[in-house]
Amino acid sequence: MFSVNKSMLRMKCHYFLYLGGIASIVGFSPTIAKQMGYSPMLVGYLYTYLSILSFLVKPIIGLIVDKFRVKRIMFLVFVLTCGLTAFVLNFIQKLPTKTAAILSCNTTTILNVCSNVDGQLPEWDDSLKKLLMNNSMSITCQLYCQSNKSFWDEMCNSWSVEYCVPQYNMNTSNNLTFLNVSLFKSLTDEIGNNYGFEVKSVQSKETQVLFPTCLKPVSTQCEIDCSNDVIMELATITVFKGSIFGLHQFWEYFIVMSLFWVSQAITWSLQDPICFDLLGVKLEDFGKQRCWGSISWGLFSILGGALVDYFSDSDIHKNYFPIYYLCLIIILCDFVVAYKIKITETIGSKNTLSDIFKLLTNVNVVIYFVWIILMGVCTAMVWNYLFWHMEDLTQKYHSEKQSWIKTLQGSAIGIQCIGGEMPFLFFSGWIIKRIGHMYCMALGLFTFAIRFYLYSITTNPVWILPIEFTNGITFGLFHAVMMEYARIVAPASATTTVVGFSGALFEGVGISLGGLIGGFFYEKFGGISTFKLFSIGSLLMSTLHVLFIVLSKKNLNGAGIIN
Repeated sequence: MFSVNKSMLRMKCHYFLYLGGIASIVGFSPTIAKQMGYSPMLVGYLYTYLSILSFLVKPIIGLIVDKFRVKRIMFLVFVLTCGLTAFVLNFIQKLPTKTAAILSCNTTTILNVCSNVDGQLPEWDDSLKKLLMNNSMSITCQLYCQSNKSFWDEMCNSWSVEYCVPQYNMNTSNNLTFLNVSLFKSLTDEIGNNYGFEVKSVQSKETQVLFPTCLKPVSTQCEIDCSNDVIMELATITVFKGSIFGLHQFWEYFIVMSLFWVSQAITWSLQDPICFDLLGVKLEDFGKQRCWGSISWGLFSILGGALVDYFSDSDIHKNYFPIYYLCLIIILCDFVVAYKIKITETIGSKNTLSDIFKLLTNVNVVIYFVWIILMGVCTAMVWNYLFWHMEDLTQKYHSEKQSWIKTLQGSAIGIQCIGGEMPFLFFSGWIIKRIGHMYCMALGLFTFAIRFYLYSITTNPVWILPIEFTNGITFGLFHAVMMEYARIVAPASATTTVVGFSGALFEGVGISLGGLIGGFFYEKFGGISTFKLFSIGSLLMSTLHVLFIVLSKKNLNGAGIIN
């Protein structure tokens, strides 16, 4: 008895350390990808691929573990791999970028940083204007401008630059003129998608000109490096020749993310069966063990968000290095704990696959699998696009919150886990006994409908925080129902396989579909309209689920008829 209790304590410690270690990496991974230069649609494709990869890996690992009794070694190897690959993400380079602006000189000199060069620059909006005006610092820029002859001649004539004897070949387009400029913060030009800032002064080598003007209009394209984050955000574009698949930065990110995702997918599929083995017949106590992971996920998400904001010098480009080191340290500690957990190896069977296929002949199990996929589609919107939505709301309506947006996002995860998941996981056994597995499934879909609708009508990112308490039902109760139901219906020879297959359906089919569909709608219609559409879809699916329960002549509360 003492040995079992000690193992259960170590299992709680594993949940606490492992989920805490990967919490910030998983939570911030979409915004990390965004900052690295990937578009919403590309992120949607990437997470679709990762989810499909998990779908393929989880049941395969389950079969291997059930067949060859290697649960312990697999568990330890992939816990460690997860921490190492997460740390390596810190060294992946961003997609190649350049800054593009146009310096125009006439009766005044204007730097156009949102002139939509080649149709690539982002559009100016009120949120960026607010961020710019809230900055009390003066704006200075270093310009590297194309030295076309007309611009050089006019600069020499109008600005009285003393050293105007060009020591280069005018036919060479790679020559650049270096200038230091100081800008006014207020907008001067606003024609179509062309916005500019008046140049207060310009300095070239030893010569400084205040309020520079030109006798005739000239302009040249420049690369810029400005002290203001908003201007740099507007002027920065991702550039590469050919396909993104030809970039080594993409393949480095792709391979490391694949290894990280596979490692955590396998760890997730093994840790719950290990916990069930330790619980024995007390399956209803699973949530009481798993809730420690939710507590940790929430606490370390808040800590990770605060650390990112604290170590970031920019409100727009965040410094994520603290969470990579945090993940590595915690996972190494978890590896020591996991090494000491007593793990029971499954007794193999020759009929493992046939036993699993028999489950598909039971209508309750089929409905259960469909429900897992639907919950995965809905969960993908929260995992992949909630933070993007919060950042969009911040930029559009509350730019003053930009400097602590990561702390706000970390707090959202903290509420999801500690305020939502933890209590529902702890009392999941009691709830399932009272209303049954099937009604718990319908409740999860209905709660998603409410949650998405509230997202769609919220304009202040702070008000998303109380909405996150619903995560207790949409993930905490959902996870307990999914794992317990899978454990009940699984043949004795294929427990790990069925649990892994259930998780694979959730992540590999549900999350992948949700990421793909959500990415398409988010890029096409924006966050508000996308969450409204998902709210309507969730409400429809929950209604159909209740109708199935009501119209069925069999008792669907629980798994009695399956046994």
